[in-house]
Amino acid sequence: MLLTDQRPNFVTLVSVIRGLGAFHCQDLISAAHGFVIKLGFELEVPVRTALIRFYTLFDFEISLKLFDQKLHNDVVLWSAMVSACVKNAKYREGVQHFRRMLNYGTEANHVTVISILSACGHLGGLCFVKEIHGFCLKKVFYSFTVVQNSLMDAYAKCGKIEASFYIFNRICEKDLISWRTVIRICVENECPREALDIFLKMQRSTTEADEIIIRDTIMASIQAKELKFGLGFHAYIEKNGFSGYVSVGTALLQMYGKFSKFSSAWLVFDQLNYKDLIAWSAMISVYARGGKPYDALNIYRQMQSTNEKANEVTFVSLLQACSALGAQELGESIHGFITKAGHSSNAFLNSALIDLYCKFGSVKKGKAVFDEISTKDLICWSSMINGYALNGCGSEALETFADMLNWGFKPNETVFLSILSVCSQCGLEHEGRKWFYYMQEKYRLAPKLSHYACMVDLLSRHGHIEEALMFVKKMPVVPDKRIWGAVLAGCRSRGDGSIEVAEFVVRQLSALDPENTSYYVTLLDLYAEQGRWKDVERLTKIVDEKGPTVAHSNIHTGFACSEMKKGILEVLLVHAEGIRHTNLIGRPAYYVITQCGNRVHESKVSSGKDQEACWNEKFRFEFPLIDWKRMTHLKFRIMDKEFFTDSGFVGETIIYLGGIIAEGINKGILEVKPAPYNVVLEDDTYKGEIKIGLNFIINEEEDMETREFVAPLNEPRPSFFRSIMNLLKSSWLRFWVYCSRLICKKKLKEN
Repeated sequence: MLLTDQRPNFVTLVSVIRGLGAFHCQDLISAAHGFVIKLGFELEVPVRTALIRFYTLFDFEISLKLFDQKLHNDVVLWSAMVSACVKNAKYREGVQHFRRMLNYGTEANHVTVISILSACGHLGGLCFVKEIHGFCLKKVFYSFTVVQNSLMDAYAKCGKIEASFYIFNRICEKDLISWRTVIRICVENECPREALDIFLKMQRSTTEADEIIIRDTIMASIQAKELKFGLGFHAYIEKNGFSGYVSVGTALLQMYGKFSKFSSAWLVFDQLNYKDLIAWSAMISVYARGGKPYDALNIYRQMQSTNEKANEVTFVSLLQACSALGAQELGESIHGFITKAGHSSNAFLNSALIDLYCKFGSVKKGKAVFDEISTKDLICWSSMINGYALNGCGSEALETFADMLNWGFKPNETVFLSILSVCSQCGLEHEGRKWFYYMQEKYRLAPKLSHYACMVDLLSRHGHIEEALMFVKKMPVVPDKRIWGAVLAGCRSRGDGSIEVAEFVVRQLSALDPENTSYYVTLLDLYAEQGRWKDVERLTKIVDEKGPTVAHSNIHTGFACSEMKKGILEVLLVHAEGIRHTNLIGRPAYYVITQCGNRVHESKVSSGKDQEACWNEKFRFEFPLIDWKRMTHLKFRIMDKEFFTDSGFVGETIIYLGGIIAEGINKGILEVKPAPYNVVLEDDTYKGEIKIGLNFIINEEEDMETREFVAPLNEPRPSFFRSIMNLLKSSWLRFWVYCSRLICKKKLKEN
């Protein structure tokens, strides 16, 4: 056109600017803008509106300058400016421009109303939304479906979903956006069954679903825990051709992962035609949260081969996998990747890093991550407090909690649970009572069952058995096995004077779990301590009738079943490198003293040359689970047998057990593969490395015997040899019952 010497008018230039915006031609807009000024069209409202809309995508400040060049009263230009503010998340500026428009006497149209409703919704301005609603009722455009959809969304963002439902039910001509909006509102406000009902209503209408509605409906089925609906919905998706959408496939694999259907989740993921970063991250998250950390790391390796770069969500899942595996070095490597990728300011990632280090017992590293956070939110504070609680650091947890309150943060239920837990574990009775009271009276938070369990445990540990029992009876919630188990443990620790309470508690536990006989052990101990041998014989007969089964339970610390089980920590001492050679003649003569709690193992003298020392020796430390929960660290002292000064001390290594024991008790088994640890002196002087592996397991004999009694009927019968071996393996409970009978008969004869 220009080559033919034709002069374009402003209509042509508007089309050109819109075309440049559609193709994101940022480099050419300067030339087009200059051409507009040269031809004298810069004051034409359509041209300025097109330029403002274009610059909204790339440079919001230029949009403001263009708008402020001349006062005007064109509603289209005002609407473009308000829309530009909203698109750039400048919601307050958008409201200010809307008020200026009204002051200039320009009346808003439905386009302006849609933009300002979005701004009000994001700001939570309920009063302003109501004003706009009242303004719309007086106008013809209130009947426009697009306006009513915007009103629905604004009310929902202000927390008034009832108003959103009211408007939705009165929309005469519901379009796709109407159905999409109301289903999303239900999902975001955790009303999943309403979302499923609305989807079924939509199916009966003439509107057909799109991939966004399908995705949100899958999320609703997850929230509602409706696996059957989800399975049927998957068939609907396949039938109607939605399985090709990545967002739909990602939602499906999340659904299967939530219901622990990992093979189905993998099939959905594997059949995706295109896997974006969201799909990869979702699959990693499914495995990490589903107790399959190795699979999560394998998926991450596959993702790396596709040149996809991990985001914050991916890193959080990877840290969870490292925590489950006890892979501290891998977690530290991922920490380095996070820093290198520029995600170190992300609150969720920092929280995950704090959790990771604290579970490994590296509280100092967790604190270092916490201190580096410039803007701490409630999640970060909660993670640090929980990390201290996990490692039994009572005073540090309370100090951090006090700092959080001084910064003006309001604690939630999770924070209070950590505080009450650490008060219970560390014997901080006064602080526990105070914060439980403040939780209800000052912060107006209703305690949940877990909070009550901590308080019952706190009272029972300090011997306030009667008070704990009254506390349980006055609770507004029904006590479970954790609550009664804590009271029973308190009866055992106090001993004399609490036998009546113990009898009452055992009756409650028997009603909750009739097949479990493990809690009778505490009562038998109390009877034996007080010489009540007739009661011992009576209770022994009850145990015999029920059978010596010990059912697995997830009762809180202190419950008899947990005390009966034992944990075994296998320590594999492999070799050491770079250790100083103090023996001037011959080979190094190093041995290692390994200490865990009050037990010590001494290794054989090492073999090897120069600065290498090899042992390849395994030690076992066995304690009741209740004792393991109090273990903080494992200490290795390397000694030189031929060294005659300073007692032969070469260096030491400390491995913190907090996270390892917690994960091992939770999963039943946890392996930490051999890894190098620094050997240092008391002043942290580096003296080489020692390679150590750990393996924590729950007592195998008890688990085997339990499985013997609860084996499914469809399993093959064991061999004759195995049956004989199982008979020879008597549990400690059978042995205890047998001894109790002998003692009881002896006492009766004496009487």
